[in-house]
Amino acid sequence: MTTITETYTPVSAPVTSRLSFDGVLKGEWIKLLSLRSIRWSILVMLVLSWAGAALLSLAMGSSEMAGAEAMPMIVVQAATFGSMFTVLIMGVLGALSITSEYASGLILSSLTAVPARTPLLLAKALVVAALGFSIGVLSSFGGALIAAFMLGGDGFSALTAPAVLVSLLGNTLYLTLAALLALGLGALLRSSAGAISVVVALLFVATIAMQVLSITGWEWVPVAAEWLPASLGSTLSSAALTPAADAGSVTYWGALGGLAAWAAAALVPAAILLKTRDAV
Repeated sequence: MTTITETYTPVSAPVTSRLSFDGVLKGEWIKLLSLRSIRWSILVMLVLSWAGAALLSLAMGSSEMAGAEAMPMIVVQAATFGSMFTVLIMGVLGALSITSEYASGLILSSLTAVPARTPLLLAKALVVAALGFSIGVLSSFGGALIAAFMLGGDGFSALTAPAVLVSLLGNTLYLTLAALLALGLGALLRSSAGAISVVVALLFVATIAMQVLSITGWEWVPVAAEWLPASLGSTLSSAALTPAADAGSVTYWGALGGLAAWAAAALVPAAILLKTRDAV
């Protein structure tokens, strides 16, 4: 007796699924928060911000200028006192969010999973902006709350003033845009040391260089100095409390637009190069 057996040939259907942008976002959150250096950067930044707010409010609270009228400015100055240092940490955070992948080789897997590449940089920018804004809120508004606690009743009254809230929001946006600027520089240079060096030069060294050049009397120096990232950040955190007669030529909204332009000047070419050049 002959047994007839049937042979079935499996038909493989083409795989049409691809990673959604929501999945790319989730992946970037996981990658960023899993970095130990990022977690330490956040911790150091918050400690510096809150400690600076406590120390400055303690020093200024005992001075003769600590009246009710000057209290809003004192609260803002105390809350943003550490920003000159913490903005550098925010720059490190933004740069490491992408340069760490080039250092470890993970960028090859990331670009394989997201071959279009542009959504990858966009997802990184959104994650860095969200994390930077959250840290900025904790840093700025948390520092203001500590300052108000140290200064007493007048400090808490000043804390709810609209000009104070606008100034604290401005400082938060400054920190956020600085992180995005660093992200763009990291994507351009693909080197942690190189990107962090340029961030330090832009946010710190350039301001000192302009102060040195100011002794030359050249008219363009003070104009250019006002549009440096650090100067624009200072304007964002003080313009709402500065009388119009004492305000500079750059307004609050001008400073915000200037910082956004700095971030875009790094991110746009970074997106173009990420799309066109080799992965490593």
